[in-house]
Amino acid sequence: MASRVKELTVTILCDNCVAGPGLLAEHGLSLHAEADGRTFLLDTGASGILVGNAARLGLDLSAATAVALSHGHYDHTGGLATLLSAHGGREVIGHPGVLAARFSRRRSRPTREIGCPHSRRELARLGAIYRLNAEPQEILPGVTTTGAIPQTTDFEHLPTHFAVRRGGGYARDPFEDEQAVVVHTRRGLVVLVGCAHRGLINTLRRAIELTGERRVRAVIGGTHLAAASSSRIERTIEELRALGVGRLVACHCTGFAPAADLRAAFGESFTPGGAGAALTL
Repeated sequence: MASRVKELTVTILCDNCVAGPGLLAEHGLSLHAEADGRTFLLDTGASGILVGNAARLGLDLSAATAVALSHGHYDHTGGLATLLSAHGGREVIGHPGVLAARFSRRRSRPTREIGCPHSRRELARLGAIYRLNAEPQEILPGVTTTGAIPQTTDFEHLPTHFAVRRGGGYARDPFEDEQAVVVHTRRGLVVLVGCAHRGLINTLRRAIELTGERRVRAVIGGTHLAAASSSRIERTIEELRALGVGRLVACHCTGFAPAADLRAAFGESFTPGGAGAALTL
């Protein structure tokens, strides 16, 4: 990734809470990024509220010619049909398996389908132009997906209640489709994450490996720490400090207690996000 982004603004379009008046919240995530005057999206939330929120924030989604999908869960892909219907076709960038069926399987609860609620054919009819690859893909100059994220830490374990179909039954979801977006700025990396099921530190290590840039200027998105053990949260904080993360905007699946721990550890460098929150880097 030779190119570097000079100016970057990231706005949260969809999150579990709001950070501004007149906006809607839902269990989901969508990020709007403007890099040197060109825009793209990471994820689309669960229901399509990103469209109304963007309008209230004065953001033109028709200018976002690409949307990257961090993984295939409904709370990150469910707004895609509404986006395409409202603002026209665009590239949909992700892993080849991002639209496969996915499930939640918890004890004493029925198995629930939690994948993208729209079929690949339906989205194509609405204008989705698929760019699906397990390898890194350039979105804009200086902006790329991570491709598949290796699991290298010894404390970040996959969640046990998410599943995919295997043969005639189910198997734990390995989240092979999970990717993040890396923006290489002149002052370091800005890493946009959906849920970090494969581990926030694993994700950041992948971004550093991919770019060769060791400065992590900011991390924005979901961290999937809501159900994490205290030891995992402590190790995550240690690793974030070791990596020298400058700003941390952790939202969606982070959880209130882990967010409080992150705030205590990083002070003003940590903010909890919310729809309408914006960060200029």
